[in-house]
Amino acid sequence: MSRRLPTGRRAVLAMLGAAAVARPVRAAARAQAGREAVVEMVEAAAAAIARDGFPRALSRSDPAIWSRPDARLYVFLMDPSGTLLLHPDKRAEGRNVINTTDVRGRFFIREIIAACAGHPDGVWTDYVWPSGTTGKLGTKHTYSRQVGEVIVSAGYVAADV
Repeated sequence: MSRRLPTGRRAVLAMLGAAAVARPVRAAARAQAGREAVVEMVEAAAAAIARDGFPRALSRSDPAIWSRPDARLYVFLMDPSGTLLLHPDKRAEGRNVINTTDVRGRFFIREIIAACAGHPDGVWTDYVWPSGTTGKLGTKHTYSRQVGEVIVSAGYVAADV
């Protein structure tokens, strides 16, 4: 039995209105899921580092703590001077990124380091960054927490969730 879609101006406007409302709701739900996944990863990595120290925590914990390729999420670590200790791009490890800016000239690494010093239980930092999937600029939301001399961070670009 086939079902006929409603026709007429009111029916079409109602369907368009429902679609317009559903899109932001789905985007908000994806963003919330992204935020929750990022916090979960950072907290798990921070706990592993607190328990085992860095770099031993890398080999003694679940790999999903450090990277979730399916969700395009990864943890990166740096010391308080801005030197990367862990990054998916292994060529970046050991590099000092303290002077890295976003496209608007914000020194977001400095902001992450300063925010962690003032918020030991974790803090969000936002900056403009290209999407890892599309390359388009979007707001990157990065959650960070300092554990001893290691800053644990992960983030997502809003367009990617």
